[in-house]
Amino acid sequence: MIKVIAFDYAEVVAQGPLTTWLRKNLQPDDERIKAFEEHARDWDLGVIALSEVDKILSRLTGIVPEKIWEEFYEMSLPNLDTINLIKELKKKYKIVLFSNFVGELLRKLLNHYGITDLFDEIIISSEHKMLKPDPNFFELLVTKSGVKKTEIIFTDDRKENVDASNVFGIKAIQFENAEQLIKDLQTAGVKI
Repeated sequence: MIKVIAFDYAEVVAQGPLTTWLRKNLQPDDERIKAFEEHARDWDLGVIALSEVDKILSRLTGIVPEKIWEEFYEMSLPNLDTINLIKELKKKYKIVLFSNFVGELLRKLLNHYGITDLFDEIIISSEHKMLKPDPNFFELLVTKSGVKKTEIIFTDDRKENVDASNVFGIKAIQFENAEQLIKDLQTAGVKI
């Protein structure tokens, strides 16, 4: 029986600041995309502080560091359909945020949009120096959730994370949109 539902943040709970900006401002073959991806791993692992992240983003985007918040992060709006779904699920299930992200930034975004309280537990990669799809990070999800891995269901937009979760023993659903997620959760026995 499912007791915990875990959500990724970027592209599930809200638009990802990086992907939102990239889609809007760069062509798919732009060489800066690879630079973004290389840096993203380090800041998601907590190797780079938020102030340094802002400098890197400034250098790659041309946005001055003082404007990064409003021009970059504030553009990653919450997915209201997912937020409404989480509110419904929270009535019956423990809700966990389980994300590869810069902890300081993600906590600011959650507070800014007033959605911190949607989550009973918040597990952010940079705060634990681990990333999905590392099995050790999934083990941390189990530990912090306080249930067996078979009692957790997880949703993420990235196939590699969904596949790794399923291999680890946590049922996972690849997120496309809230409507699809509702159907897949119901198929998995989640009561909505």
